[in-house]
Amino acid sequence: MVMKNYTRLMVLIYMAGFFCGILYTNLVSKDYVASLGIFSDYFLNQYIQTDLAGSSYIWYLIKVRVAPILGVLLLGATRIRKPAVVAFLIWTGFLCGMVFTSATLQLGVKGIALCVAAFFPQGVFYVAGYAILLIGLYYYPKINWNFQKTIAVFLAICIGVALECYMSPVLVKIIVKMF
Repeated sequence: MVMKNYTRLMVLIYMAGFFCGILYTNLVSKDYVASLGIFSDYFLNQYIQTDLAGSSYIWYLIKVRVAPILGVLLLGATRIRKPAVVAFLIWTGFLCGMVFTSATLQLGVKGIALCVAAFFPQGVFYVAGYAILLIGLYYYPKINWNFQKTIAVFLAICIGVALECYMSPVLVKIIVKMF
């Protein structure tokens, strides 16, 4: 019950960012998004034909996924821990709203399916790891950080990286081929 109350605020902050991303994409950058073509047939066909080198890709993912965690941890050790958590949630929500809206504008319902396939299954582990970390930082005096939470965040992110490296490209290729 207590954890539910903690997560409610985090979800509301994230959804505010998500909504702003949708509005921004539809009202401000609609023409720019349409001209990008990252969801064009050409780009999607190039993606299908590309084989990712697992060892190179996993090191890339580690760098890309660990950098935000380190940034949040560093800011979380300062007095601006709460604003840093809020800014992180709004920013990630904003970006997610932009990507989903861009995909929907260019591909329709297929774009939503593509975004869900790109997010699943690693996203579940990323969300779990970040939720533990962000809730712990935001409610710091009330919630004590311990070794189990550190291990849980570490394992969630590691499992997410492994799934993103080896499973997600296969799922996305299957969805793109279905188009």
